[in-house]
Amino acid sequence: MKTELKAFAVERGADGVGIVSVAAFEAKVPNLQKPSSTGLGYRSIVAFYRHALSGAFMTKHVPLQSLNGHLTMDDIERLQMELIDWLERRGHLGVAPPPEAAFLDLDPRKPMGTLDLKWVCEEAGIGTVGLNLNFLSPNYASRVYIGCIMTDAEIEPDPPMARDLCPGVSCGRCGVVCPPDAIPRDVALEAGLREYRTLNKRQCSLGAERIGIRSIHLNIESVLNSDKPFDADAVLESPYMRDWWQSVNSKVGAFAACFECMYVCPVGDDYKAMYKTADRAGDLPKPGVKHQKEDGHHRINWIGPPVARVKIFNRDSELGKALEK
Repeated sequence: MKTELKAFAVERGADGVGIVSVAAFEAKVPNLQKPSSTGLGYRSIVAFYRHALSGAFMTKHVPLQSLNGHLTMDDIERLQMELIDWLERRGHLGVAPPPEAAFLDLDPRKPMGTLDLKWVCEEAGIGTVGLNLNFLSPNYASRVYIGCIMTDAEIEPDPPMARDLCPGVSCGRCGVVCPPDAIPRDVALEAGLREYRTLNKRQCSLGAERIGIRSIHLNIESVLNSDKPFDADAVLESPYMRDWWQSVNSKVGAFAACFECMYVCPVGDDYKAMYKTADRAGDLPKPGVKHQKEDGHHRINWIGPPVARVKIFNRDSELGKALEK
């Protein structure tokens, strides 16, 4: 079954497929994001990824790239349904953990969803988790979206990769350009990647979900906390409200809204062709990554995104500022 199932997944659009033992993964997960939180009686997890179309990354149009991400997520959900249907036709049950659902309080002490797919995919041997907790695939780096299904079928698991794809701070490009500075840039000199890879989720959301649920909450707070008289016209006519309306209708800006770390990640077979295009020139602003190794620490600098894109980030108080004009 394993060979046929993987072949079907690839035929239907998956770029990488791996199998995880539910029992083994359940024993490893330290928080509530265990397979048993989704359902009992399942024996195997089928994990897979699908690349976001490379052509979209060769433009400077961020909303187009965001839409590309949403289309890829639609494909992930289609693949989940087709894989479960394939299994059901052979007498097995399956369930699709939602790839987009998350607990929106962004509390780092709590799990973000029912099943953390990046760790599932790392366990499945189809890639590894990088410095900024993005899942990296060998052929498309983090320029992918991931999904999985759980099934009661007993399928032989695949081994995890023998080495990490991400070099960590010895590369550090994603940390240098991260708009809200959410990626580690100061780590113990002798530490390995798996000891320090992390992400400040609250900070990251200011870029990746800049017209998302946390953003609208912060903007409403900025209006309530303003010492200026409330002006409905100023608020409703602000660029933020127009972008928020578009976000509600098309999800553009709600998530998959920041790609700075994806632009500069050199892992993947697609990177060289992508980085040669005119619109990708200058994604890593000068002077580039600067390494400082002293006092038992390995530190890298922070620059942020290219100047031309700075204004599209950190939109958490635009409505309050609209009252000041």
